[in-house]
Amino acid sequence: MCCPICQGALEERDVAPCYECGHRPEQLRQLTKPAFQTFAIFGQEIVLCDVCEADFDSNDPEFFGLAAGVSLPSLGEPKRQLVGPRRARDGYCSQCQCRRAFLQLVKAARERAS
Repeated sequence: MCCPICQGALEERDVAPCYECGHRPEQLRQLTKPAFQTFAIFGQEIVLCDVCEADFDSNDPEFFGLAAGVSLPSLGEPKRQLVGPRRARDGYCSQCQCRRAFLQLVKAARERAS
């Protein structure tokens, strides 16, 4: 399995539901504490914890392929809340420092922007 951004090898690991921070070991230890909700952005459905949702607009828009000075689109209202969130398996790119699910969102955003 390769990283969709840098093509490097992915390390498979346990992850929490959040696409942005779910790869961090401390998130697995706190699996029941944050609320996890789904959102639609860049034509993709993503899962974010309440912390990453609140902080999403602090991401660099250029990382998502947007032009300098362009803001990230709003997440809008959540589509649904996850009930009984569980750990899963996903790839992690040590070079990009993100989990595969988040990197797939970035790739889709870049493709839309080009």
